[in-house]
Amino acid sequence: MNEIGNTIISTEEGKAKYDAALKELLANRQFLARIMKRFVPEFAEYPLEDIENKYIEPGSVTVSKVGVEKNLTNIEGLANEDSSLNEGRIFYDILFCACYRGDAGTLIGMYIIVEAQNAYYKGYPIEMRGVYYAARRLSSQLKSINNKTNYGCLQKVYSIWICMGEVPDREAGTASLYRMEKHDIIGSVKRGREAYDLLNVIVLRINDRIRAEDEVLSLLQTICSNVIGRNEKLERLREYGIRVDDGIKKGVRDLCNLSELIEARGEARGEARGEARGEMRAKKQMVLRMLKNGLSCEEAADYAELSVALIRQWEKEQNCAV
Repeated sequence: MNEIGNTIISTEEGKAKYDAALKELLANRQFLARIMKRFVPEFAEYPLEDIENKYIEPGSVTVSKVGVEKNLTNIEGLANEDSSLNEGRIFYDILFCACYRGDAGTLIGMYIIVEAQNAYYKGYPIEMRGVYYAARRLSSQLKSINNKTNYGCLQKVYSIWICMGEVPDREAGTASLYRMEKHDIIGSVKRGREAYDLLNVIVLRINDRIRAEDEVLSLLQTICSNVIGRNEKLERLREYGIRVDDGIKKGVRDLCNLSELIEARGEARGEARGEARGEMRAKKQMVLRMLKNGLSCEEAADYAELSVALIRQWEKEQNCAV
């Protein structure tokens, strides 16, 4: 029995595992590079290959390891938690460092946060949360605040939110950039944008009902979809130019199977209040979908916690019915 099959014992735990698997998959440098090139203006003219291999700093990508809480100004690097004295720990989904060439040709660093957000409506605009996350990452760059603090060392922060699931159809397939701008009130002065444009929020909105027209949004829609099967996801990723290696195959497989498990557990609880007969019926439907999506009998049995012989019997029944 693999780790996923052993640890998923409820829908809630399944969702937590699904979220973790989605973050790990989105943290792949191929996906991050495409998000940067399409939505981060500094990288619009850079080749994808260069963004992936040169401008995302090696070893800087972290998943759910760096905190977002208050009461800390002494962070050094990405490996330390931004822990709070009076709040629970909240972690950035994905956080990494990147660099781009400024007007003078020198390399300028930035932090990029990527958040995968299922709950689009939480009683407040998601943009406000995005600004807060960016502000925390900005303030965390300074070890201490005093009259000798060098604010010139601050690096720009992008807070990118991939909103899905609850996004209404009228907003699906849209992307918005919120940034700091200079407006001269009296007279005019020249300042490079890097002197003040330090907080940026990008909100991407997709759902499973409205097909995104933009290529990168469509790519993200494919990754995050709960209705597209494993084989179709992999085929679409190849069409987008993604190198589908073993890591991506595993990530997609885990997402699809976790989604099936969550659905099966929900169906089982909804049928006869979790009676064994209802749960077995739901598991059978889940297994048949897994087999249809390309899993072997052994893999399906592993995820569904059932015998291989039973899975093969169900597969035989399905083939006979066809």
